[in-house]
Amino acid sequence: MTTSTSKSPPTRRVVEILAILSAAPAGLTSADIARSCGITTSTCALILAELEAANWVTRRADRTYGLGNGLLGVVHGLRRQFPLLDRGRATLTALHAHLNAACSMSRIDGAGLTIVDSVGHSADVEHVVGQRFPIGPPFGLVAMAWHDETAVNAWLRRVTPRLTDADIARQKQVLCDIRARGYGAWRFDAQHAALHDRLTRVLDSLGPSDAVTPQLTTLMTMLTLESVTGSLEYDLTTTEFIVLPIFGDAPAPQYQIEIRLAEPAALTLDELGAALVGAQQQLSPAIG
Repeated sequence: MTTSTSKSPPTRRVVEILAILSAAPAGLTSADIARSCGITTSTCALILAELEAANWVTRRADRTYGLGNGLLGVVHGLRRQFPLLDRGRATLTALHAHLNAACSMSRIDGAGLTIVDSVGHSADVEHVVGQRFPIGPPFGLVAMAWHDETAVNAWLRRVTPRLTDADIARQKQVLCDIRARGYGAWRFDAQHAALHDRLTRVLDSLGPSDAVTPQLTTLMTMLTLESVTGSLEYDLTTTEFIVLPIFGDAPAPQYQIEIRLAEPAALTLDELGAALVGAQQQLSPAIG
């Protein structure tokens, strides 16, 4: 059952129904939808009737519901606002096959990172298309690496939990390494593996709405991931994450691709570099 704290529960129910149907291409009955949303069957039937009238959902011959062709206009609008949707899928699929990696792509804006597509990830809450994340270290470093010093200083001072001066100096060195390399690379720090496991168990015991959860997640990520961007020639075999910026006309990246390597020891640095440059060349011209 979904527990909603929305200021407009009726709107929230419409959003939930469309989200549930988008994840069920085989269709769902009205009773299934009502059960998933935690609403009465009569309420669900009323909402479905309105959505069907707008062609946003369709009722099939087997009495299940699916998304309707009235949403095609929304999809067209999304393609205009997210120009990498179609070409990005092809690029992520190619990277997934070539690098044996789970890949996701995020759009970068002033408020954070929005996942626009994902290939190769298991169905977990960490890589849900449409999910937004604040820009923070470590992965936000790629988004910020090409900003000027004033913007970078202000950004690092806003990070929560608050960074020490020594932390800020280390992050600035990573930013320099990213600009020099053209992308970022990280691995889990073996010395903090036990801490990572303990913090993961703590986070699993908390609900996603707990106020402390985002801060603990940020802290765990900063503590347990070690940048190997500047030493990739020696550390590629232990590298676990690559973050690739995608540039348009602006000096700072507008998208980024997050790559989780499964077998880094099977790659050479030249093979990795060629795959990343190829992805940038495919996607950059599509950004208006």
